[in-house]
Amino acid sequence: MDKSKIISAYVFLIFATALWGGNLVAAKFASIITLEPIKLSFYRNLVVLTILLPLVINRINVIYRIFKKNWKIIIIFSILSVSIFNTFMNIALTTSSVISSSLMPAFAPSMIIVLSLIIFNSKISYLQFIGVIISFIGFINIIIRGDIFNLGSLNFVIGDIWMLGCVSCWALYSTLIRKIPNEIDNISFLFLIFFIGNIFVIPFYTFESIINQSFVINEKYGLLLVLYCGIGPALVSYLLWIKAIKIIGANNSGLFLNLIPIFSSIISIIFLKEKLELFHIVGALLIFTGIYLVIRKSSNGKK
Repeated sequence: MDKSKIISAYVFLIFATALWGGNLVAAKFASIITLEPIKLSFYRNLVVLTILLPLVINRINVIYRIFKKNWKIIIIFSILSVSIFNTFMNIALTTSSVISSSLMPAFAPSMIIVLSLIIFNSKISYLQFIGVIISFIGFINIIIRGDIFNLGSLNFVIGDIWMLGCVSCWALYSTLIRKIPNEIDNISFLFLIFFIGNIFVIPFYTFESIINQSFVINEKYGLLLVLYCGIGPALVSYLLWIKAIKIIGANNSGLFLNLIPIFSSIISIIFLKEKLELFHIVGALLIFTGIYLVIRKSSNGKK
């Protein structure tokens, strides 16, 4: 493979994870200013659609034909990546810390490997299997806050459970991304999944807005948060992520998710005054040790 393409994929992934790291902080800040999580998701998706619409308006008929031909897999992509992933993350950050939530996506590479094994019968070595187990232990350590008694009493932070669902959906989306129809370009695909994904968000946004008696963004800094989440993490990061996966694959791209906790933790510690706890460090070390075993095996396999 062209070395310049590989380097460009690495750059794409670094920028994508940096923006996603900022997205976690933005979601946490939204909860602080009482900007409802589903409202944030709904308007964030509208921002993306508003930007993309002029770029695809002349291809609407083509996009519709592609959707009719591949509607099942496209709906799955839309629900996993747009409807669930970001909404679950926003809900998670209402109770979970940025540091805890940001460490959980680091387990996604291991989930991607297991899902690739289940769905596509991809090969997994003994060393990779051990890496997955170690990462999973680190992941569980974060959820139980380093206290085994929390596991027995089911004493969890509810936001961590939402984040587990969020990460699971992202891992499944990344595993299936090779199923994107070849005849559709990245921009058109992004418009399609955000359009369909937001349709599934509307009922929940409506219910949340009725409960809170507010359908519009009237929170201080709310509009700025929506614009950032829509342009950066939602639009730019998705495009960079898709491009990178097409160059170096889902398994290798997934490894870069480990950068998210680095970016988000630094920002949250500086601006939100969050504390780095011992269970964060232990969980991170276990997760990254497991990922190292996966990387080491993959590297040896290429030599």
